Amino acid sequence: MTDLDDEQRVLIPNPLRELTLHCIYKGIQLGSTIAVLAATPYQLYKSRKTLSFRPIISRIGTATIYGAATGAVLSVAMMHAILYKQQYNEYKIWDRSYRLRYSESQNRVDRFTLSSSIVGGLAGLIIGLPSKLSPISACKGALISIPFGILAHLAIKPVQKPSVKTIEK
Repeated sequence: MTDLDDEQRVLIPNPLRELTLHCIYKGIQLGSTIAVLAATPYQLYKSRKTLSFRPIISRIGTATIYGAATGAVLSVAMMHAILYKQQYNEYKIWDRSYRLRYSESQNRVDRFTLSSSIVGGLAGLIIGLPSKLSPISACKGALISIPFGILAHLAIKPVQKPSVKTIEK
């Protein structure tokens, strides 16, 4: 199957945009996770003589901003490189977008990271990374908390829907 019919076009009217947004979101998740994993030990080592919580977290937050931006740009570039190899096949783009939209695992990890980002953003806003009630503080807090959302997604077992046999009993 290589052509899209009208029913498929209605389900996902802009598959390339949806795929691009997905890649940006995953790039932000990956970039901030790598930045947290790389920057935390370095910042703790660098500040080992005078451990001060807020400046260390603020510097880790700055690293996550750069990591998230780099991850977003590189993921979109990789997506376009792959699509270029496939000659921007409309059906393959639509199929991938459809699979991503209805993937329970992808949607679940996105919900977990969004929830943790909201909590982290509020915490960053209150704590002040570098100053209280600053939008950059909220951004740093949100990006720092993304890896914890991913960890929660991995640690918490998804709720299983009851099987048909269980419902009939």
